[in-house]
Amino acid sequence: MAEVQDIFGKVASGKVGTVSLYPLRGKTIMRSLRTDKGGPRTENQLRNQRRFKEIRKFCTPFKFVVIPRIWNDLATTSSGYHLFMKANSPAFDPDGVLAYPEKIRLSMGKLALPEGMQAKRTSEGGTTIEVKWEKDLEFVGISNKDQLMVISTAGGKYSNIKDTGLTRGNLGGSFELPAMASSASHIYLFFESIDQKYYSESACLDI
Repeated sequence: MAEVQDIFGKVASGKVGTVSLYPLRGKTIMRSLRTDKGGPRTENQLRNQRRFKEIRKFCTPFKFVVIPRIWNDLATTSSGYHLFMKANSPAFDPDGVLAYPEKIRLSMGKLALPEGMQAKRTSEGGTTIEVKWEKDLEFVGISNKDQLMVISTAGGKYSNIKDTGLTRGNLGGSFELPAMASSASHIYLFFESIDQKYYSESACLDI
């Protein structure tokens, strides 16, 4: 992969021979195309292809809110989308099954995630979640105003990002689940700075 000097101040896109050109952050990036050597694909190649397809299928819905809001600013050598894919590929088994939901990362960033984060429903099948976490003496002042955000998941579908109304300094509290509340199996909690520029890693909690 290489950066191409743009002509007349414009970025280019498309394919030229064995390379492709695509825009990234106002620049034109050149990348070699994969060449097909011919012959039947091996079972491992087909399995990897299926796994990659499933990972892309998982990532696509996040291209419209989560990735632009959180991941694009984290990407330095690739797009936010590709960074998101790379971060979440360990959650899939060799056959492309989402086998490890606790390895899904819906948020990443420079903010720290507090220790001892716990969450539970206040009643069986209820929509109210009670959370708590440990106090970190390093976080004072404006850091205590970091906002706790949540995304819920059920049956392979994910809700929109919801502000819980709680802050880091609260050390816990309760909130209502976002969409798919009654059937949600897991929630992902993370912090967002008050200016909405910085985020923490997300924590997956089984509810």
